[in-house]
Amino acid sequence: MQRGAIDVVTISREFGAGGSELATALGERLGWPILDHALVERVANRLRLDPRTVEQMDEHPPTLFSRIASALLIAPVESPMLIDTTEIMSPDAVADAATSAIREAANDPPVIIVGHGAQLLLRDRPGTLHLRLVAPPESRIDRICRRGGCDQRTAVADIRRIDDARVAYVRRYQHHDLRDPMLYDLVINTGRIPVEDAADLVASEVRATAARQETERAAS
Repeated sequence: MQRGAIDVVTISREFGAGGSELATALGERLGWPILDHALVERVANRLRLDPRTVEQMDEHPPTLFSRIASALLIAPVESPMLIDTTEIMSPDAVADAATSAIREAANDPPVIIVGHGAQLLLRDRPGTLHLRLVAPPESRIDRICRRGGCDQRTAVADIRRIDDARVAYVRRYQHHDLRDPMLYDLVINTGRIPVEDAADLVASEVRATAARQETERAAS
């Protein structure tokens, strides 16, 4: 963990482990803004896109189709155009805009940032606490179905699909495996520790680092 007062918290999460819930609970305890779903709006504004378009590509690596389309967009004019690329936005452009938005938010702390490889983008930034939320499959399935209403088979498929997309996204843009525990200051199993208790724990640490810094400043 970085020494000094914590003014930025990043939250990496398995799908269904409660990342957004923890961000909301922690934001309420600390009075800090949250960059989670709001990041989609920032990226959409930056790229002048409909937020629904950005949401479809958010934390997803490019598909084979989009990589082919992007290549065609920069192909020589004499190259045959077999598909219509006029409505295609590169997922790489979305990822670049998300990275810029995260860096801007970290330059104007305090803030809680959810996902998007922020733990790697800000890994050398002092005053940043990096969290990872995990949970057993049964706990994640229960949370997903309570949140949105689904059957177990759908939840299992969503967990596999979204987790794989997030791993691939971080591998493509930050060249690391987001599941590496050494990327984090604290890994919390929300199947064992309730989200509200986890928020209390993290908020306590944030306040403790601020108090220590004040004590050190007064003593110097």
